[in-house]
Amino acid sequence: MIEIRDVRSLRDVQKLGVVIETFPPELGLGNHYQKRLRTQLHDKLTQTGIEVLPEQEAINNGLPYLYVNVNILRTDVGLYVFASRVCLKQTMLLARQPSLKLYTSTWEIGGVGTVGVNNLFVMLGSVGQHVEQFCQDHMAENLDCQSVSGGPERLADGQGRGRP
Repeated sequence: MIEIRDVRSLRDVQKLGVVIETFPPELGLGNHYQKRLRTQLHDKLTQTGIEVLPEQEAINNGLPYLYVNVNILRTDVGLYVFASRVCLKQTMLLARQPSLKLYTSTWEIGGVGTVGVNNLFVMLGSVGQHVEQFCQDHMAENLDCQSVSGGPERLADGQGRGRP
């Protein structure tokens, strides 16, 4: 899977929307997994200090959004094969045409796996690991910003833990 881990693009991202692609209806997963995943993401992002906006509000105002996509395929041997992807989409300007704004991935991580038919919740754990990595990268990139305000991230010598 392709990974884009440019943590500099996470600097000063204080609020974002969350867009989760719906699961294919033929899998019979209903909305249960979708709602559970949305709650899991919202809680983790909020704990990290990121304000979660309704997806349309973020997109309509050109704000970043976290895009989550899980492709699932049911096999004939009682397993689901899945590919998951979590990426931060932000508006970017093309250098050759600065009047053109586009949403593009500035941070992205993904993975593949298999789960038993009765263990689909494990798939949510995989996406949760991707979001956890996003939150860790976000916190690491923004620690020095938080430190300036005198938060608990200050080290004993008064230096922030972020990059100089």
